[in-house]
Amino acid sequence: MVPFKRIAELRMNPGSKNNSCISNVHKGWYDVNAKKFLFTILAANCLFGLMACAYSGVTTTAEETKGVSAASGIQFDFADEASLPVISSMEKEVLTLKDFRVGTGKNRMLIVGVQVEEGGRKNIGDMVISSVTCGGRTLTLIKGSEVQLGSKWRGKEYFLKVSLYYLSNPPSGIHDITVTYAGPVTSGNVGAISLFNANQAAPVNLVTSKQENQRKIITKITTKNDGAWVVDIVGGGHKSKLKPKTKDHVRRFNSQETSGGKSSLVGGTLSVLSAGEVTLHWAQFMRSINRLAHVAVEIVPHK
Repeated sequence: MVPFKRIAELRMNPGSKNNSCISNVHKGWYDVNAKKFLFTILAANCLFGLMACAYSGVTTTAEETKGVSAASGIQFDFADEASLPVISSMEKEVLTLKDFRVGTGKNRMLIVGVQVEEGGRKNIGDMVISSVTCGGRTLTLIKGSEVQLGSKWRGKEYFLKVSLYYLSNPPSGIHDITVTYAGPVTSGNVGAISLFNANQAAPVNLVTSKQENQRKIITKITTKNDGAWVVDIVGGGHKSKLKPKTKDHVRRFNSQETSGGKSSLVGGTLSVLSAGEVTLHWAQFMRSINRLAHVAVEIVPHK
């Protein structure tokens, strides 16, 4: 056998590519007296070449870049969710999403979806969202984003409400996002999405829709800007397995409450290269969901 030290001395030709193994064979043959060693040297040279090629070709997976626009456009930063930890008949009025991470990208935008559910018309006042904060800064309600609907189950009326809030240039770092309701509620969820390279003005182009006893909800929005992103949320009166069905529509958070009213809130993003109408389609194959509320808003790229 050829000593390992001798094999290591066989240098690869940096000017060659796929034929590097063949072009270096004569260097090993020159110093080796027996033909039986040629195969060993050739195999070692090829092995080192393949290792080098493998390390130089590492790329991100398709799933990691799904729905992401060009580097000069809006970029996804972070997303997370939390549900109200209600136990039995106890109700709470503060919902906290702990340790939400905001990056250091320029022209940041934080979008927060809030969902709440309550039983009985007399408790509707408790569903009012008093404030949403991130790192001590107060978020602003996106005008027109509040959707509320009610339905009866076993003789009792239940109400569902969702809404979207935003904060331009949120502080970088790790912060708690805190939702405060006007009074104690049975069920609540929050989901947040952080973006950068976004226009810092208030988002104004949005649409809403609502459904009862359905396994899907479909909403159309017409974007007005090339390279815009659509951020949307769907609140449900049941736990759900809703997933986006539109191409490149990515689910970013999925909050499923396991106590209290056992409601849900999902949220996603869709990158839209050219301004125009797009369809947002959420669906599941399980049972129908008693109440569904959908809000979608256009986020304009920074120019």
